[in-house]
Amino acid sequence: MASDHCSKYEGASTINFVFSILITLGIIISYIPQYRRIWLKRTSEGLSATFLLLGSSSSIFTFTNIILISSKARECCYSGALSPFNCINSQLNLIQIGVQCICAILILVFVLIWTNHSVKQDREEYARIVRVGNIVWAHALVSLVEVIVGLYTKKRWLYAIANTNGLLSTALTVVKYVPQIWTTYHLKHPGTLSVGMMCIQTPGGFVFAATLYFTKGSHWSSWISYFVAALLQGTLLALCLYYDYFRNSGVSAQLAERAQIERIVSENEREDIHEAAHEESEEERRLLE
Repeated sequence: MASDHCSKYEGASTINFVFSILITLGIIISYIPQYRRIWLKRTSEGLSATFLLLGSSSSIFTFTNIILISSKARECCYSGALSPFNCINSQLNLIQIGVQCICAILILVFVLIWTNHSVKQDREEYARIVRVGNIVWAHALVSLVEVIVGLYTKKRWLYAIANTNGLLSTALTVVKYVPQIWTTYHLKHPGTLSVGMMCIQTPGGFVFAATLYFTKGSHWSSWISYFVAALLQGTLLALCLYYDYFRNSGVSAQLAERAQIERIVSENEREDIHEAAHEESEEERRLLE
């Protein structure tokens, strides 16, 4: 029975293996333009807090799913039923999705780190992003519990948890682009949202979904969310390209972004002056006492 179960992971393609490794490197490279844009702009302007929340959560859901789904292949590795090459190949989906999950959450992490105390960062928006960070942290802990329960209970619970996470990931992937598309449409400029990242990720998303689909022992719940994400990200990319390059040759987008940043800077400076005056009056009151 064990050998029959493990046989589907045998005969892995070397070409598919090399291609999957290249895709994994491509995932990392695709996020670099977004990290760089956050570093340079030091503001979350143009990035929806809801998009950051749902994007991070959908990645965690998918990662939880693949950890559980790939456990069957790991059992074959532990038993020695698979060769080292077939064993590593059976875990490529886990490696790819794990890398993607980390990279997606790092967007949120870098926003929290690099826009903190920035004069160009809307402080109310930053407070919302801090709350998003706390929710994502709590979600990660819940997912850890799910993985432990799934791996150390009956198989039907493992698949129930895995499929639930896969479906939730797909649902959030659909929902997460709605607030971001609305934010970009409302602002009429991409802001801190990286067009370069999306230019790499949109076609890469279809390729990634295909590699997950064709990997030995793959399960539909592990690749469907990436296929849906590629479709919706393509829609967002088209909107950003329109505002950045086609609508009035991008001049309107630049002016809109500049006006928004100037408004935020002005509000922050007024708030700082008010706080400084309040602290000064409090100090004078203490001295008089």
